[in-house]
Amino acid sequence: MNDQRQPVAQYGDNSDITSQPSPGFESMHNSASSDTANTKRTVPINPKNETQQEQTAAASPARPSVIARVWRKLGFSPMVVMFMVKGALPPTIAISIYQRYSVAVNYLNLGYVMIVISILTVPVLPRGKYLMNLFITLIMTCFGAAMVLFGQWLGIKARIATTPANATLEEASGYNSSASTINAIFMIINVFGINTLRAARPALSIPAVEYTIFIMIGYTYGAQESTEERSIRFVKELLYSFLTGQAIATAVSMLIIPISSRKVFFAEAVGFLQSSRGLLKAQLAFVEALEHSELCDTAVPPISSNPEDESKIQDERDENKASKRIGYAKKVATLKAASAGVLGLSGKLRDDVVFARREVAYGHLGTSDIHELYRLLRNILLPISSLSTVADISERLKNRYRADRRRFEEMQCPEARSADFTAKERSNEETEWKELIRELHASFEPVVQVLDEGILHVLILLGLVPQAKKPASNAKAKPDGGAALDDDVEKGGLKPIPGDSIFGNFLDAEIQDFRKQRTDRLQDWTKGRGLESVFHATASTKHVQFPSQPLREGYRSLKLLREIRASQRLHLILYMEYLLYSVAKATLELVRFAELKVDDGTMRKNRLILPKAKIIFKWIKGLIDGDDSGGPDIDKMDHMTNNIEDIHLGDSLRTPKDPEHLPPKNALQGFENHLRIIPKMLGSDSAKFGLRVTIAVMSIGIMNYLHQTHVFFIQQRIVWSLVMIAIGMNPSSGSAVFQLIGNLICSVFGMVSAFVNWYIVDQKTPGVIVFFCLFMMFYFYFAARYPRFLVSIVAGAITHVLVIGYELEVRVIGLKQATATGQPYYPIYELSPYRLFAVAGGVTVAYMPITEGSVLRRNLGSSLFLLANYFSATTSTVEQRVKDKEGDMSISTSPGRMLQKRSHKVLQKQLALLNSMRQNLAFMAWEPNFGGDFPKETYQHIIDEVQSIVNYLTVITYASEAFSAARLNDSSTKWLSQFGVSRLEASRKSHQLVTLLSLLSASLKNKQPLPPYLSAPEYYSSLDEGVGADSSILGLENVNEPGFRAFAVIEVAHVCMVDSVGSIVKHVRELVGEVDFSYQVVGSSARASSTELGGRSRKERAD
Repeated sequence: MNDQRQPVAQYGDNSDITSQPSPGFESMHNSASSDTANTKRTVPINPKNETQQEQTAAASPARPSVIARVWRKLGFSPMVVMFMVKGALPPTIAISIYQRYSVAVNYLNLGYVMIVISILTVPVLPRGKYLMNLFITLIMTCFGAAMVLFGQWLGIKARIATTPANATLEEASGYNSSASTINAIFMIINVFGINTLRAARPALSIPAVEYTIFIMIGYTYGAQESTEERSIRFVKELLYSFLTGQAIATAVSMLIIPISSRKVFFAEAVGFLQSSRGLLKAQLAFVEALEHSELCDTAVPPISSNPEDESKIQDERDENKASKRIGYAKKVATLKAASAGVLGLSGKLRDDVVFARREVAYGHLGTSDIHELYRLLRNILLPISSLSTVADISERLKNRYRADRRRFEEMQCPEARSADFTAKERSNEETEWKELIRELHASFEPVVQVLDEGILHVLILLGLVPQAKKPASNAKAKPDGGAALDDDVEKGGLKPIPGDSIFGNFLDAEIQDFRKQRTDRLQDWTKGRGLESVFHATASTKHVQFPSQPLREGYRSLKLLREIRASQRLHLILYMEYLLYSVAKATLELVRFAELKVDDGTMRKNRLILPKAKIIFKWIKGLIDGDDSGGPDIDKMDHMTNNIEDIHLGDSLRTPKDPEHLPPKNALQGFENHLRIIPKMLGSDSAKFGLRVTIAVMSIGIMNYLHQTHVFFIQQRIVWSLVMIAIGMNPSSGSAVFQLIGNLICSVFGMVSAFVNWYIVDQKTPGVIVFFCLFMMFYFYFAARYPRFLVSIVAGAITHVLVIGYELEVRVIGLKQATATGQPYYPIYELSPYRLFAVAGGVTVAYMPITEGSVLRRNLGSSLFLLANYFSATTSTVEQRVKDKEGDMSISTSPGRMLQKRSHKVLQKQLALLNSMRQNLAFMAWEPNFGGDFPKETYQHIIDEVQSIVNYLTVITYASEAFSAARLNDSSTKWLSQFGVSRLEASRKSHQLVTLLSLLSASLKNKQPLPPYLSAPEYYSSLDEGVGADSSILGLENVNEPGFRAFAVIEVAHVCMVDSVGSIVKHVRELVGEVDFSYQVVGSSARASSTELGGRSRKERAD
């Protein structure tokens, strides 16, 4: 079957796959025809993408039935139902086949283990992920069987060696301290090793959990095995239970509603593109509402020195303007929400493309095609997700203007004392700004329309959505009755619609028209207002675009202030233009790719697709190295190829230095260097987690190896407490209390549901199995809807399985065989509480938390250090591209490629750390607090500012690609070459920012105060120190030169980034303080006086 055509029909709306809203995705089929109905560029965009008939029909929608409303309220969708069915079938099949004695006899009294394993193998995973986990799980299960058998054999030999020759049979087969000690040692070694591996290699989590369960059961009962025959039989039956459970899960995964990783990837690609359409429309609505923002209201009310007067003036504003401000705030919220949805889908795409490329399939697009498609989607992601930063920039400008107005009116300037002149200038400024915004919106509207159609064009060509019927108004009948639409399109008579073969050419022409139109309009607008030289005029002054600390000598007249504001707004306009133009160019690349796949016949027929050997090799290597993405190794960059010139690499591009060891001088020292990996590993965070799990397990498991308690341990099935410890403990400790409460609640629910399951059908086996399936579907419904409760839900499901599975097992194999391992039989009303206490005891011991605050503090310190690295890498990247020093990017060892790889790795680590910190911060409310409150708001502000800086640095990196791209066209490099020659190296202040971030990181991680007088540098523009005397190259006449707009984007992003660094310094100082030996004397003669050892007052230090 074709695994990539029309996944929408199989998955429903995008929320089925991603659990996130995707604008326009639900009504994709209905809107396909309406998207192409407009044949003129001047037709306004309908934000909801509906035709007039659809709008009329929507005006009086029929009220859905009660069942439909309940169905929607519960969140049922095809994907959720699939999750429920596939999750419930394996345990139901396992418990059903066990009811036949000929099957049950092969598992002794371990049949319920088969049911548990059929759940933990997770058959609901897409095929690629499932097969990877299954392959590793099978290897580790068989290895676990060998380890258990070896440990039990040693225990048996120790038992024989320490048992007297004249011992009775009961004494020989009873408790033996030597055998117990050996099994305990093997338990400790295996639990520590597998959980250390689990923490170091998150991709091995599922196989590691199953391996842990195997060795726990094996070594628990291994201490009482007295002969080799009994040991072999026990391990064989345990192995059969595991393999049968895995086999049942595999059959369900492969045969029942099979879901390939490619289908998931294509469905997420559809969701990403549809969400991008929604984001573009949200951006257009934001631009339209921008004229109603406070940023556009340049006539800021005169700010009085009295805050009460200022508040009174604010309250007296026009009500209509206030309502428009509310509408503007809603547009901002919509824009940010749409951007967050796109970013969420991009993260899923990044994870799933790895498995989609490895999968064997029968479809259209091959492995290389999927890789190229993902690359093109990622090219769209960078500029389109940056559109939401415009709202943040607008907010910063608004605050900047308020501060400017206050400081300006405090100065003794003639203009400030002339109220009429000031009001007139403000009014003119406001009018001009609103006029510019309206023209910008008018220019954006047709481009967003054609981009929306371009994305739909891609979806149609790749077979991801059905093609809409061509409007009858666009078809001209020939005399012979044939349609002449395509001929008319070729002749330019009609506008192409999505799906037409020449739509890509039309899109290209529209993009070029937009660029030319904006260039001409911007130049005309500035020349008409005498602002044509504002860029290079402000570049030669110290009061450049966005000064974080206004200089008093910079504001000598209102005219100068107006020019600076004009520069700021023009930069913002160029910022928005550049991002939209970049989205358009990236969309055009995607359109060309889709048209190429149609032209070369790729989309014409299905074919067998096999992964390349290189991909499989990278996958195996990634599992070993801990990089499951199969990406290149970027740590080994301390040597260069011989066919390029020698280049000195910075320390960040070399192997990290060790302050305790010099580089090896000979082969022996090089070999000894590898031996140091062992103590390094034992001191790693992964080993610490393995030690925590081992301590938690043995704190309960020790009872099994002591003479006084081993019988109680076996009889009460306390081994399942150990199992819940293995499942419940997680390398990340951000939700310990939350998970503890959730696990206990779900365990109690599991016991209650087992009672209901057993008695509601009067204990009849067929009815019990039917209701068992329904309860399993219930558990998996919550797992699909609320994945963050997954561990708790598994705890409840296992409690349910242990009760029902054991009771049905006794019915099949009989009481004698069920108690063969020393476990007495309990009726269900006694068994359920015992099982509950066993599971609850395990989840309680699994709590063992690390203080959430300390984890968050250390992670934030690490994040700031990564931010310093990313900032330094970004600065170097911009310098390389401006100076044309990247080298040949096709060579993996070129300076540009090495820096790019390192930068990408740091960015991925930073994004993962930011997500982890947000989760930890969200769970802080659940942590018991002793003493003062945790400064949650301060940490939240720092995390938000770090995220903002990361966003702006990514924008800078992306914009700087324009310099490299422009050099590919020899005819367009003249201006760029002049700019590169006039630009100096990275300024000293850039390096000061890296130093500052490193100091902030060290202070947070070590809980040490900041150095004295530490502050963020005042705003500096790369125009100040980055351009030499020839600043005329920044004149507005060069606005259409390749790279000019990109430089404006870099300036805007750089200013916002410096502003965020200053905010981080302020908040970190609140957390850790600073080295300050000043003292204050408060007396009647003075409110406060301050003396400092450094000779500076606090006020001076703050300034």
